[in-house]
Amino acid sequence: MYELNPAYLRLFKPIKEGKIVREKWKDSNLKEAVIKLYQDKLNQNNQRNTVDREEWWWDRLDTYYPGRFICVYFDKNNQPAGYMFYRIRDRDFRVEELYYKTPQAAKALLSIIASHSSSDLKYYVKMPESSLLGEFFPEQEELKVQILPYMMTRIINVEQILEALHLTNSGKINIEITDDEIVAENNGTWKIDQINKETKVRKNEKDPDYSGSLTNWTKVLLGHLTLKQAVRLGFIKEHHPVDNDFIKGEVSFYDYF
Repeated sequence: MYELNPAYLRLFKPIKEGKIVREKWKDSNLKEAVIKLYQDKLNQNNQRNTVDREEWWWDRLDTYYPGRFICVYFDKNNQPAGYMFYRIRDRDFRVEELYYKTPQAAKALLSIIASHSSSDLKYYVKMPESSLLGEFFPEQEELKVQILPYMMTRIINVEQILEALHLTNSGKINIEITDDEIVAENNGTWKIDQINKETKVRKNEKDPDYSGSLTNWTKVLLGHLTLKQAVRLGFIKEHHPVDNDFIKGEVSFYDYF
């Protein structure tokens, strides 16, 4: 969560290239542009755990968050390059979702926030932890940035998750999962074998290379920790060092399920 100083916002002037369109969700053109941008991001190879929103889900979000405005930045070729959802409530200007493909799109959307600049308002922007939004501000001393817990990740079917992931190197790795008291089938040693980018998973009785609880493995499989980091922090126990890891990506949980 970024809290923006109104004095800093005044650095972002109205754009000279492209255009910004602001409307409500009922505007079909903006709706189509937002969905396209979101889906393009979702299809990037580095995305992990981002919800694939069907159109009915988008409509549900609009019902769940009434009174939201949408801003879409269209570049000089009239192609959507960024969007922002925001509401003004109780003297708070809250950006609840912001995505940009280009620096120009980021600055354009920040200029919209700046156009509402007032010492009577507080400005908040919620973005994924990996966001670099603060880098667009020449001065950062009075930018307040907090990491806020948003939701909990829970693996229901370990085998299905492992089959969907890829290893950094071709080869094998055995991991032991313990302490799942809800789905007992998840416990045990899993052999993961990657050949030509195809992942094969099955249980076996061999000694594991690494072991840990389901909760701690979730930090590696669905979170931002590498296997080496998890071992160093004491979350995962290393029995036999293996030169391999799970390919990481950008974790972007936006929605409650």
